[in-house]
Amino acid sequence: MLETNIFKTNIVEIDRLNHYYREGGQRKQVLSDVNLAIQSGETLLLTGESGSGKTTLLSLIGCLRSLQEGSLKIFDRELFGIQETKLFKLRRHIGFIFQHFNLLDFMNIEQNVQISLELQADFSPGKARRMSREVLEKVGLGNKFHAYPRQLSGGQKQRVAIARALVHSPQLILADEPTAALDSKTGLEAIELIQNLAREQGSAVLIVTHDQRIFHVADRIIQLEDGRLKRGYSEEAALGLSELTERELHRLATNFNFKVRTYQPGEIIVREGDRSPEFYILIQGTVEVFQQLHNAHKVVLNRLERGDYFGEIAMLMGQRSPATVQVVSNTPVKILVINRKVFLDTVSDSGLTKAVLLQQMLKRLKISASLN
Repeated sequence: MLETNIFKTNIVEIDRLNHYYREGGQRKQVLSDVNLAIQSGETLLLTGESGSGKTTLLSLIGCLRSLQEGSLKIFDRELFGIQETKLFKLRRHIGFIFQHFNLLDFMNIEQNVQISLELQADFSPGKARRMSREVLEKVGLGNKFHAYPRQLSGGQKQRVAIARALVHSPQLILADEPTAALDSKTGLEAIELIQNLAREQGSAVLIVTHDQRIFHVADRIIQLEDGRLKRGYSEEAALGLSELTERELHRLATNFNFKVRTYQPGEIIVREGDRSPEFYILIQGTVEVFQQLHNAHKVVLNRLERGDYFGEIAMLMGQRSPATVQVVSNTPVKILVINRKVFLDTVSDSGLTKAVLLQQMLKRLKISASLN
C-alpha cells in the first residue's frame, strides 16, 4: 500500500520530460522539456491541437507508457526505469475516465463499477458491492443498479464511468475528453460531479479537453503546443469573455499585443483618474475596486477574483478610470492584459460580448454615481 501522507502536496511532478516516436525509420519528438506539478485537490485542464502530445503526456502520467527521458514522479515514486510490476501497482491509485465511456455491455452498471475494485489488493465481493452502490448513489444512479449500459442515456453512461473511476478513492483522476459526447448541460454536470467527488477525496484531476464550456471550473489551464507546455492564456481569456467565439479567442492567443503581468500584495494596478489604454482579466489572486471620496473616505465598490475583468469603462468610453484597483490578496496577482486596439477589434466581431460589457459598464457607473 502507498502511504497516505505522500498525497498532501504534489501528486505529479514532471521535470524536463522528453518523449519520442519512431516514424518512417526516424525518431520524432512529441514532448519537449515538459515541466509540470499537479497538487492534491487541484483541477487542471490540458488543451492543445490534435497531435500536440496531449494523449502521450496523459498516458505517461497514467503509467501506461514507459518514460524515455527526464523525471516523472507519481505519488513521489520516480517512473524513470521503474519495473512494469510497480507501474501496475501505481495504476491502482489512478482513476481513468474516457471519452467513449468504455462500459461493458454484458454487465449491469453495478458490475461495471465493481471492476475497478477487483484490481485492488484488499478486494472482497461484499465490500465491493457496498462501495459500488454508495458511489452510484452519489452520482445520482441509485435507482439504476441493475440497468445495463444500453438502457442509459449518454449522460448516465458518463456518470457510471465517473463512478467506476472514483469508487476506489484514487489520488489522481485522469480524464480524456470526458464531455466530447455530451451536450453542454450534461457535460458541465459531469465535470462538476468529477470535481466535487475529487475534492471530497482530496484527489488531483487532470482533464484533457477542447471544450471551452468547462474552462471556468479549472484551477489552472495549461496548453500543449508542438509538444511544449505553456499557460493557456486564450483559455484564461475565455473565463472573463465567455461569449467570444473560438476564432476570436484564437485571435487573442496569436496576437503579440497581450501579455501577463504580476502585481505584488498591496500594489495599485489602476489609479482613479488615470488614463489606462488596457483591458484586464484577473487570472490569479484578488483585487479591490474602490473610490476615494472628497472627504478622503474610501468606499469599496467591488472585490474581483479569477475570471473577473476591469478596465472596460475606460476602454469603451475613452475616459479616465473611475476607480482605483489594488491587490488585496496575500500572494501576487496575475493579470492578462489586452491593449485597446486588440480588445476593441476582437469584441467588435462579437455583438453579444459587447452587449455584456456595456451592461456591466453601466452597472458599475450607476454604483459609482450613487456614491458621489
